[in-house]
Amino acid sequence: MRKFNKIFVIALPRCATVSMWQALGMLGVPTAHLGKLFGEASVDHHHAARLIDMYRRIERGDYRLPLLEHCRGLADYPACSWQVLEKLDREYPGSLFINVRRDDSVQRWLQSVERQFVGLQLIKEGHAASPEDRAFMQAMRGFRRLTFGDAEFDAERYRQAYLEYQQRVDAYFSQRASDLLTFQSTEMLDECGYRRLAEFLNCPAPDDATFPRCNAHSILPSRAFLHALESGLVRSQTGIRPQEMLQEEG
Repeated sequence: MRKFNKIFVIALPRCATVSMWQALGMLGVPTAHLGKLFGEASVDHHHAARLIDMYRRIERGDYRLPLLEHCRGLADYPACSWQVLEKLDREYPGSLFINVRRDDSVQRWLQSVERQFVGLQLIKEGHAASPEDRAFMQAMRGFRRLTFGDAEFDAERYRQAYLEYQQRVDAYFSQRASDLLTFQSTEMLDECGYRRLAEFLNCPAPDDATFPRCNAHSILPSRAFLHALESGLVRSQTGIRPQEMLQEEG
């Protein structure tokens, strides 16, 4: 295994961060996704208390995160927020980075983000939401603001933020190509995900293993968004139609 300090999956949300988190764990590099440790028994793809703690620490400028004492790295927030990414790089020198892009389907990415972000808000801030749910969403909103410039989904702002983020990543690692592994599309994960990860980490690739495709965490937010769309509670900024969502679920 290649020597490194920590590993950060800096792909933006809805760019296969859960799948990459699972794949790294299968290769013997356990990371945390939104605070949830690889292998931890839970139906959620996050750990609310740890995510909230990370956000509060980062708010006060503390980037020495206790969670990183228990795993090899982070996936998704906070690692994909540009200001945080730079600070983590300085705090943990000798670290590696993985980016998954969706340049060939930015509109589909925006639709995925809209379904997940709005749907999750409907669940975690609705009448049945618990105090923990609301605290979790406050942290999520904070990280969204750091990452996209706005806690509320705005299609044009988020599109521009996506493009600017990729440009920044390219420039930042232009003289450090060996520290960054980039997948240009999520489809590449099916084609060569494990092979390229194993080459990057200098470790054996699993024999005949299919790269993880983890979407179970998206089901409830997507359904909440669909119901709100059908009832007129929300309007899609990206042209999502209820019929199309039903076809995808089917």
